[in-house]
Amino acid sequence: MNSSNVEKFTTSSNNALEIATAISTNKPIDRHITALVLKLQTTLSISHIIETFYQSLSTDMSIYGLEYDYPLLYTHVYHGEKSNYSYSYLIEVENDTWGNITIFVGSELSKNDKSRLDQYVSAVIFPLRNAIQHESAITLAANESNLGLPNWGLLESQITREAKLAIRQKQPLSLLLIDIDRFTTLKEKNGSLFSDIIIRHVYETLQNSLRDTDILYRFGYDQFSLILSDVVETDAEEIAERIKKDVSNHELLDYKNNKVRLTISIGITDLKNDDSVDTLYERAYSALKLAKNSGRNQIKVADGKFLR
Repeated sequence: MNSSNVEKFTTSSNNALEIATAISTNKPIDRHITALVLKLQTTLSISHIIETFYQSLSTDMSIYGLEYDYPLLYTHVYHGEKSNYSYSYLIEVENDTWGNITIFVGSELSKNDKSRLDQYVSAVIFPLRNAIQHESAITLAANESNLGLPNWGLLESQITREAKLAIRQKQPLSLLLIDIDRFTTLKEKNGSLFSDIIIRHVYETLQNSLRDTDILYRFGYDQFSLILSDVVETDAEEIAERIKKDVSNHELLDYKNNKVRLTISIGITDLKNDDSVDTLYERAYSALKLAKNSGRNQIKVADGKFLR
């Protein structure tokens, strides 16, 4: 076996549960594994967890180095040196993937040593998952705070105010409802953390396309509402085409480093003098449903009572 032909394994959370249960119930378990688990419980830092894991493993077993990758948080941690022999573990818990650990060794391991390495990797599964969830929550919260993304609770009052102002000043107003195509499928296939990356990517793409007077809201989990003041319907269509193109022009990498190209569907309508917030949104939503039902990656317009 060499580095170009790595032995690959997928971890099982069953072994991790057995280790955790044994420690919590004071059942006999290897003292090195016990010490490692107790150390890992004291931190929620990904880099610290991997460093502690490497130190414990290298003290007990003869290894050259260790490499950990988690693309969704742009995390790459490396300790020691690479060698011609390695064992790669895909960390999975309940269909979510939490990165890949590669252990570099001097020669192919015996059956007993491979079993011991499996135990070590199992011991790091839950601490690593907890650390990733913690850092992801902090990152996403900080991003939404820094980006200033308004929530759904503010939307109705904001659009009511904008609509009244547009009618009073006899100015046009257009509404875009934007839905990420096949979002549920992507989330089920790649996990919740990748779905958060998708949301952030689409939001940032939308933000880069807006004027200072445009208002962007996220509503639901994978949908956005865009209020375009002083924009007629035909201009709103041009803006929607540009947004749709910008979103699909960029590729994301999933946890297996496969390229994922996103598309969006958009429903458009403009404000009528007798509109309420409900009637305005009903028309835009009807256009959005038509876009989704027409094969996705579409833009549809609700012009009064007609859809096109």
